[in-house]
Amino acid sequence: MPFASSTALVRYFLSAFLLATVTLTAAQASARPIIYDTDMAIDDWLGLLYLLAEPSTDVVGITISASGESHCQPGLDNARNLLSLAGKSEVPVACGDDYPLEGFFVFPDPWQVDSDTLSGIDMSQWIDNPVSNTASDGHAVDLIHQIISASPEPVGIVAVGPMTNMAQWLARYPADRERVSELIMMGGSYRAPGNIIVPNITADNPNTVSEWNFYIDPIAAKQTLEADKLAKVMVGLDVTNTVRITHPFADQFKARVSGPVSEFVDQVFDKNRWFIDTKEYYFWDVMAAVVAAQPSLCGGDAIPVTAVAEFAGPSPFLKSSDTSMPKVNAAGGTRLHLAAATAGQVVDAEAGAVTKVCMQTDGDRVFAAFTNALTGYSP
Repeated sequence: MPFASSTALVRYFLSAFLLATVTLTAAQASARPIIYDTDMAIDDWLGLLYLLAEPSTDVVGITISASGESHCQPGLDNARNLLSLAGKSEVPVACGDDYPLEGFFVFPDPWQVDSDTLSGIDMSQWIDNPVSNTASDGHAVDLIHQIISASPEPVGIVAVGPMTNMAQWLARYPADRERVSELIMMGGSYRAPGNIIVPNITADNPNTVSEWNFYIDPIAAKQTLEADKLAKVMVGLDVTNTVRITHPFADQFKARVSGPVSEFVDQVFDKNRWFIDTKEYYFWDVMAAVVAAQPSLCGGDAIPVTAVAEFAGPSPFLKSSDTSMPKVNAAGGTRLHLAAATAGQVVDAEAGAVTKVCMQTDGDRVFAAFTNALTGYSP
């Protein structure tokens, strides 16, 4: 483009700079505030990084559901390191209870070790002082309330671990729900088979109908699904089963790596090539995160559903239980065993609060949204 003078050239670039600044400011102003409630497992890391990179979402808080795959302190540390990796270390982080509201169910120990250690990935290759930012001393539920109360606009919540924090927040701060744009849950299975039975790990578990997040704390899942005056979306196995991670996808992502965030994701895929080999590695939590940014990728109806939470008889299933948990439950009563065969099963409710149950999506769009956000992001 020819210019009559250097003054015109300066004016052109100044105008372009101002336009870009205004556009960026407008995009930031329109970004949807999101609280990410997570148990910091392998797919949670990717879901978090997607939400941090996606221009239409603004992560304003992270709460650790420590009844899930990661323990509290490693979950806090890993969340803070990923925030630093993404250049968002100012986001507050807090931890919830270490145990489900009721029962003794836990994730398999190898999964917890992998979650606590970020699959063995060394964050110091990107971060000078890992875990240098400060976590909140308060409880996760109180942080959720504080963020919602202080926000000038409705806040969305993406919950991708057991619903322990969600159920406690709903009970402690019931008025908050009217200031939440929607709660998107990764959990449950409405019509698809469950995923509790894993060869060589939980092959003898009697549950063939549930998903892990709802299985671990079925009381919390039940209370959350039955909450009224709250817009809810369930991203369960019916839809996540259509977004399986494959070697070709991992290879395509590798070819587009372009900075620390995508380098980390690439290393996650490399460390878990064995997991891809099993054909059981899906975009579970990533799917929920993408739905938060692109609601049209959740096709389904809003219907009344609930989760099954039955107490066990005299012979509970102990192989997925941690009997060292406190004998007092979250309500102050005696902690009781829950029936493993049906724990967390999603069933129709006769009436009551509704939840939009995702049943269809466009897998190609989901993978493209994730890849484009992560490989195009530079802190």
